[in-house]
Amino acid sequence: HILSNKVQHRSIFRPDFNFEELGIGGLSQEFSNIFRRAFAARTFPPHVVRDLGITHVRGMLLHGPPGTGKTLIARQLAKFLKAAEPKIVNGPEILNKYVGQAEENIRNLFADAEKEYKLQGEQSQLHVVIFDEIDSICKSRGSTRDGTGVHDSIVNQLLSKIDGVDSLNNILLIGMTNRMDLIDEALLRPGRLEVHVEISLPDEAGRIEIFNIHTKTMREKDYLDASVSIPALAARTKNFSGAEIAGLIRSATSFAMNRKVNVNDLAKSKDMGEIKVTMEDFEDALLEVLPSFGQHTDEFKTCITHGITPYSADFEKILRNSTSLVDQVRCSENTPLLTVLLHGANGCGKSA
Repeated sequence: HILSNKVQHRSIFRPDFNFEELGIGGLSQEFSNIFRRAFAARTFPPHVVRDLGITHVRGMLLHGPPGTGKTLIARQLAKFLKAAEPKIVNGPEILNKYVGQAEENIRNLFADAEKEYKLQGEQSQLHVVIFDEIDSICKSRGSTRDGTGVHDSIVNQLLSKIDGVDSLNNILLIGMTNRMDLIDEALLRPGRLEVHVEISLPDEAGRIEIFNIHTKTMREKDYLDASVSIPALAARTKNFSGAEIAGLIRSATSFAMNRKVNVNDLAKSKDMGEIKVTMEDFEDALLEVLPSFGQHTDEFKTCITHGITPYSADFEKILRNSTSLVDQVRCSENTPLLTVLLHGANGCGKSA
């Protein structure tokens, strides 16, 4: 019996795919959004997508502060996709001193996908291109003054590959940046890098996940002392990125290892079984590893112990304008970043 004249659909995920094995702590919601927006349609046979009258998402942008897991998400996703070997490039690597070479480098990234699509069409496998620091080469056209127009040409070349006349349906471009405001707006429109996922600093539940991931082996090998409280550490590491939490754990481990080092006989073998990373080691590490972003709310409260007293019309205007700017960034999707400089003599109320 012939059940269908449709070609057998090829799954894009490996059979052993398991989200927990990705090792991405505190980013469950972000990953769910990525899967729904970029991959859900690719799990259906091509004829279903055609009948729905939609096209696959060809690009996504992961944006947020450094160290929050953007590169980790992209690399781990590519690892679990049943796709061609992902091409991972750093933005500045595309640039070249020879005229036209940068544009050719862009074309080469998509050459394998183009060749396979011509031969196999909708049955070709997915080709993933990962762009780290994409803002370094895809700045708004006309914003650079190098006189060569190379950056403008790179943007044009990318646009033609992902949303041009001969655009491909077997590619997924993943861009990463911590300066979304610098990227040419044309690249961020639907049909291009249309899925925008903010990878922000983890909340307390996310920090617990990250601590558990990075201390898993230590715990299994019985190197983590019973005195260590992961929830307590998560509560005390507000504004830490995932990378900074990993650095904190390395710092705590170094204190534990240092206790077993005999400075008078460094060549002597150590009894590794005696090493225990204790809560005290993490206390010392917390004094050594500090977050790069934000401050603790308690520290700000010391700046406004007695509140704010508007002492002049000019001061009221500054306070009103500052509040308005904060609300604009908080509420408007079109204003991801605003920069304000407050200047004045010591003790005049800048911190407050």
